[in-house]
Amino acid sequence: MNDLKSALAALEAHRPDSLLGLRETQWLDAKKAPYRLKDDPKAAEELTKDVAAFANGGGGVIVVGIATRLEHDEEILDHVVGVDPAAVNVDQIRKLIRQRVSPAPRGVRVGWSGAEGDERVLFIEIPAQTDHALFAVPAAVGKPGAPRPDTVAVPMRDGDSTYWLPRAEIVQLLSAGVRASGVPTAQALVDLVRQTVPEARPGNGPRVGRGLPDREREMRAAYDALTDAGLGEPAGEAWAQGTAALQHLRHEVDGEPGWVLCLVPGRPAVVVAEPVWQAIVETGRRSPGGQDPLEAVGFPRPPAGTDAPWVIPADARGVDLDGGSWGPGHLTCSGRGVWRWQPLPRFSLHQGRSAEIGTGGQTPALRLRALVNLPWAEASTLGINKSRRTQLEQLLPDSAVAGAVTLL
Repeated sequence: MNDLKSALAALEAHRPDSLLGLRETQWLDAKKAPYRLKDDPKAAEELTKDVAAFANGGGGVIVVGIATRLEHDEEILDHVVGVDPAAVNVDQIRKLIRQRVSPAPRGVRVGWSGAEGDERVLFIEIPAQTDHALFAVPAAVGKPGAPRPDTVAVPMRDGDSTYWLPRAEIVQLLSAGVRASGVPTAQALVDLVRQTVPEARPGNGPRVGRGLPDREREMRAAYDALTDAGLGEPAGEAWAQGTAALQHLRHEVDGEPGWVLCLVPGRPAVVVAEPVWQAIVETGRRSPGGQDPLEAVGFPRPPAGTDAPWVIPADARGVDLDGGSWGPGHLTCSGRGVWRWQPLPRFSLHQGRSAEIGTGGQTPALRLRALVNLPWAEASTLGINKSRRTQLEQLLPDSAVAGAVTLL
């Protein structure tokens, strides 16, 4: 394992220990303990600096909950110490990234890795950005935790460390922008600085539906119908995912989880709380072959009889999904906060080729067969061996199937 793709695959497979022995590099940073966002004002500055540096450096992943050791002046991932999920506010991490890194990096993902019962680690994936933007944060001046909106700092990743872009280079970049803009130098500098830090220019963000002109009016109507749910300003431009139109929104109450507005043709519009949306996307990432997560798992399906715009709140414990390659399914959250997808059963009297298995050459008799087709990511690992077949035969006489036959 020597690249970002392999490391992410290990984390998604809940095998964080596979990263042990790797060294911190241009794309990998490990931290023993989580960012202390509750009681350390400087922690927010550290978080956003790390994220912006990876966005400027071609992407990477921050793994929290793995200790390192120093070996030949390099930090080596040594052992998993784990992180208590109750001690981490994932929504706060996402919010700080959106608010303090400008422009907000696209596709940042915050997730957990580790099987149930084992130590779990938090990871923050920052994909390679395709718009060639320079990602900046407010400079760490003045009171910690109270960033000044009229300052700019640009963190850069260099191997396993992070440095600040020197002032002279920032001036050169601003000057290049001035020459391209064709406006007076002093005014251009002011405008460019204010554009770099979002707090300096409130209310100047993207509008609802911006990015999808053909569906902007439709998305605006859905937003207006759902605004009582607590929808705030858009957090980015709208985008298309197949036939669906999507857009991230902030919450009207500062500090609350944001939303995703989702419009699928033929269904009422739905707004999904960010934690639930993240669970949907994370579930779809388990699809083999690099398939897009939403193409695999699909989109939220409204409850039966619902024909008006509806809401999936942050405390929802389940959501029906449809329209993906996996077919209809239900995503359920356990008491421990673990989301699990299960296919929705569909009953049919259609008799396929499998109905003739085991019936050839026998005297006609009443035969009851129940066949179940389940989607499976790695079907090559499945099989009924001799011991499992024996166990099945022992269980059948006392099963619900035997009870149903008795009633017949």
